[in-house]
Amino acid sequence: MKFKITMITMVIFLLAFVSYLYLQEDINNTEMDTYLQTVVFKDSDNELIPVSLNFYSAVDIEEDVMNRLEMMKSTEMESYGLYPVFSQDLEVLGVELNNSVLTINFNDELYSNNALDIIETLSFTMIDYSEVDTLEIQINGENVSYLPNSDIPLSALSSTLGLNNFEDTNSTYLHNTTPVMIYQNKNINGYNYYVPTTYRINENISLLEQVNTILHYIQNNIQALDASLNDGILTIELDSNILLDNETIDKDLEELIVLSLTSLENIDNIDIIIDGQSISTIETSETTYNYIKI
Repeated sequence: MKFKITMITMVIFLLAFVSYLYLQEDINNTEMDTYLQTVVFKDSDNELIPVSLNFYSAVDIEEDVMNRLEMMKSTEMESYGLYPVFSQDLEVLGVELNNSVLTINFNDELYSNNALDIIETLSFTMIDYSEVDTLEIQINGENVSYLPNSDIPLSALSSTLGLNNFEDTNSTYLHNTTPVMIYQNKNINGYNYYVPTTYRINENISLLEQVNTILHYIQNNIQALDASLNDGILTIELDSNILLDNETIDKDLEELIVLSLTSLENIDNIDIIIDGQSISTIETSETTYNYIKI
């Protein structure tokens, strides 16, 4: 009888151990199957909104570009108040990466989309690969220099162009200023999003003035007392009036500050100082654009 009980106990132990191994394997697979990529949608006000989605596995750049462009034609995010940037009839005829130049060949349906939306969306999403320096647009195999109703040359596309530029932005204005994407909270269909607007800041003003201009757009009572940039780390000293009762900074506000200030050139990380103490809780590398789990 004792032998039988011992055998049953061993069987239960083995089953539990095997179940544990399978569970650990599932957890590890879940951890590995995370491949966040940024795509862009628009809301009912036609504002462009960057969204981070999990594509689950890395693929080569050409296929990744196709996947992201297809997602930006999709209507499956409409329940979140997000609508496709590109029309359903837009076709990607080819994608090629050669000598750091990414060439995307579309059908002529590209002309039917809002020119500024196209320029901003492609700049923001397609030049974020480390292997890509330049983006070239083709329509039916022919290189395109301009899109209708836009005087921004496609040769000027860069990841710094930003989203939600002013409609009257022109190529001359682009070259005379520093573009920065400044984020604000926006509630859409019951969901909270960080929505950027691209402003142009005089590139000749001091770093502190640039920082304070950005902070003013985020929340007009925020002021930086000092700002310095060393080895990619932007250190800003803020007035203590933004602290909560528990002497911490609001998490949403901190994310808005970090996302906005990192659109300045050569910024890898942000360190926020108040009363001589660092209160930063967010690593810039950990920030994501409006992550949605699908």
